[in-house]
Amino acid sequence: MGMRKSSTNTLALKPLGEPVQRSERVYQALLNGIIRGDLDSGAQLYADGIAQQLAVSTTPVREALSRLEKDGLVVKVPYQGWFVRRFQEPEVRDVYEMRAALECFSVRLACDRITPEEIEWLLAHQAAGEAALARQDMEAYRLYNQELHAAIMRAAKNSQLAPVIGQISLKTQMLSAKTIRLGRSSRAAQEHRRLIDLIADRETAAAQELMQHHILSALEDILRHGLG
Repeated sequence: MGMRKSSTNTLALKPLGEPVQRSERVYQALLNGIIRGDLDSGAQLYADGIAQQLAVSTTPVREALSRLEKDGLVVKVPYQGWFVRRFQEPEVRDVYEMRAALECFSVRLACDRITPEEIEWLLAHQAAGEAALARQDMEAYRLYNQELHAAIMRAAKNSQLAPVIGQISLKTQMLSAKTIRLGRSSRAAQEHRRLIDLIADRETAAAQELMQHHILSALEDILRHGLG
């Protein structure tokens, strides 16, 4: 006697609708605010106030806050509510040491695998980042910085890098935004240009050394100014 075919094989899923979309939009608004630094470390996040500002109910706000808590960017204190995460020095150091190791690995692979088209894109993107810095558009610079590091990772052409780096990505974005506000951007942009040149010339050892210096010097800036 044959087994009956499971009914789940023919299950038709319908769109979940606007409430889920609204929760996603609230999440993105809060995430961007935290990463940009509009919501600083230690700031309390009042669900009612956020809901009023965004013209939504408190339900999608609470869902978004819970999701940000899982991301490690928000903490919930019993009987007090949600707060933007304040990182302690050991965790900041751990995140940046892990980032340095992964991005140096990306650079090593990129030196072997990057294509001429990818190098051309990096140079054009670098020019756009320098232009953003010249006009003091720090939000455009932040996005340029984020995408440049992501592009080097993609040039490594290793399918496992993205999910591994993704585990610390939001934390590093949040902390990187702090170093941008310190005025480190001009020095970082110079290091980026030199890094692109080294990758294009396949100077693997020098490129890895520069990437490690680039990330760990940002770590020291964060620790020196107590910006966790």
